[in-house]
Amino acid sequence: MAVEWVQDGATHRGQSWRGLVDKAAELIGTDDPELLRMRGSDLQILEYLRIKRGGMQPLINWLHASMQPRDEDVQRSVLHTALARLETCRLIYTTNYDDFIERALRLYGRAVVSIAAEHDLSQHLADTQVVKFHGDFDRPAAMVLSESDYERRMRLESAMDLKLRSDILGRVLLFVGYSFRDANVAYLFRLVHERFGDLPQSFAGKRAYIIYPNPSDFEMQLFNERRIEVIPTSGPDLAQAAASVLDAMALL
Repeated sequence: MAVEWVQDGATHRGQSWRGLVDKAAELIGTDDPELLRMRGSDLQILEYLRIKRGGMQPLINWLHASMQPRDEDVQRSVLHTALARLETCRLIYTTNYDDFIERALRLYGRAVVSIAAEHDLSQHLADTQVVKFHGDFDRPAAMVLSESDYERRMRLESAMDLKLRSDILGRVLLFVGYSFRDANVAYLFRLVHERFGDLPQSFAGKRAYIIYPNPSDFEMQLFNERRIEVIPTSGPDLAQAAASVLDAMALL
């Protein structure tokens, strides 16, 4: 959502999770998605779409068509530019399906490989890796969208899950743009907590951090319980606030 562009005289930005589910409800034939939310969760709405439409392709087609910024639009994103400037960080996991991060890195002059499925692991891994943990538009069969997709990922048994477990070792993690409200990454917080629980502390004393806007004691306590240190930000522009933290890290 940090990328914004103008198309046909209207301003667009990357889709939100809520917008994705609202579109799924529309494809099902429901005028008011809130009526479906009264009956089930967002993931169940997406599962219902899979059943009713025989798959997720109609939603994937819409999502792909609705997210077509130009390169200059991606370059204007302060958050994506800040990610590209983190030159010592060569491993980025994302649950987004778009290619905005890879494009930002390449536009900044960095060599990038995209990994969304097991066969991608044979690529030249000396370059910066962007791991598409929930698949992407180039590999729609690997996209994690419906409730049954998430249930399969929750088993944490696939090649991508094994890679994540391996990549966690010996590294410090930084979460950007996530919260406990995100069903698609809630299990990642749990995994980090479980994996780090039996590991020695890093030299910095922490193994995972999260950039979080205006955290209350509620968020601080829940994240700290999972050994995730909160880096608080403030201000009306959340992307700019997060980018400022990343820019400071790039100078270390």
